[in-house]
Amino acid sequence: MKKLVLSSFLLFLTCSLLVGCRNYFLTYPYPWDYSKKKPKESDMVGTYKILKLRLPSAASGVDKDARITLRSDGTAVFSSVPEFDDFGQKFVCSLSGAATWDLDDKINNGWGWSVAFQDYRPATKPIARECDLGNSVFGGILVLSRHAPYRLYKIVGDPDSDTGIEFERTDRQ
Repeated sequence: MKKLVLSSFLLFLTCSLLVGCRNYFLTYPYPWDYSKKKPKESDMVGTYKILKLRLPSAASGVDKDARITLRSDGTAVFSSVPEFDDFGQKFVCSLSGAATWDLDDKINNGWGWSVAFQDYRPATKPIARECDLGNSVFGGILVLSRHAPYRLYKIVGDPDSDTGIEFERTDRQ
């Protein structure tokens, strides 16, 4: 009987830990995939296209040919990059235009390095509040991988919801 109680307790403890740790260890992107060391900017330069959409409810309207181009002069070009409401439930618009970019390790609170954008200049007048980015620092697109070639991951909605868009580099600038 003691053996059964001990086995049940250990099973309960293990399951509790796994459920409690789900937000850290079993969601995507995985913690071991974050770049903890600052990537060389030259390794980041290139054009990134959508590799995976992890958007169960908000995927309609997303252009699968969306691109983010990071240039060596510190400028970035967006082409049909999807933007969502604050909760990640609704596709709002596509970002097309230019901005400046830089690597930042603070914008995503310790999740590793990210690409931060600012001074966004839209190609057309923004149609929604979420797309009127102006001079604010925005993005916080995570840099995935511990070495080149890097991938980019845009969290959509709640970071614990496991939803986002993963971009892979398709060429070098």
